[in-house]
Amino acid sequence: MSLAALLSLFLALIALALLPSSSVALVVVRSAERGIGHGLAAAVGITLADLLLAALALAGWQAVMESLGWLFQLLRWLAAAYLIWFGWTLWRNRPAPRSTSAVTGSLHTSLLAGLMLTLGDIKALVFYASFFPLFITAPLSPLLCLQVLGTTAAALLLVKGLYAVLGSRLSRPLDQPAARKLGGGVMVGCGLWLASR
Repeated sequence: MSLAALLSLFLALIALALLPSSSVALVVVRSAERGIGHGLAAAVGITLADLLLAALALAGWQAVMESLGWLFQLLRWLAAAYLIWFGWTLWRNRPAPRSTSAVTGSLHTSLLAGLMLTLGDIKALVFYASFFPLFITAPLSPLLCLQVLGTTAAALLLVKGLYAVLGSRLSRPLDQPAARKLGGGVMVGCGLWLASR
């Protein structure tokens, strides 16, 4: 794959990742609520899930994925339930005093939230399967697949990491009840949207 094609793919992925979405909302709210580490962990979870779906699309496993549709339906419902629960707790709980334990917490939950949210959206597989052919003209090879997946990971981590940094700047406003209710409402809305798909 030429450098120009990789750069085009990178810029297109950045533009798409910048669009508001449930994954962006998750990264921003986790970062604002629990600190930048949680936002970055959610971003890593989203990226890992996207890489898995992109790899499956490159491998032509769409038929296999459709045969396992029940598994992805379950993941989508679990992700939706988590988002609704997280939004509800953000809505009704008072902010915890800012201490080291409140900020550090378990990063695994944030990573898992990002992973489940993305894996719950099986349409991402269809997106990658239709998107990559716009940039890939050569026959697939292991090197080409690594280039595409590496470019995808770099673009997603860059954008979601930026959203995590921006979200961490909102930590003070989330101490305000109205902002917490707005953040909680956004997360519940994302969960309901995911469940309705």
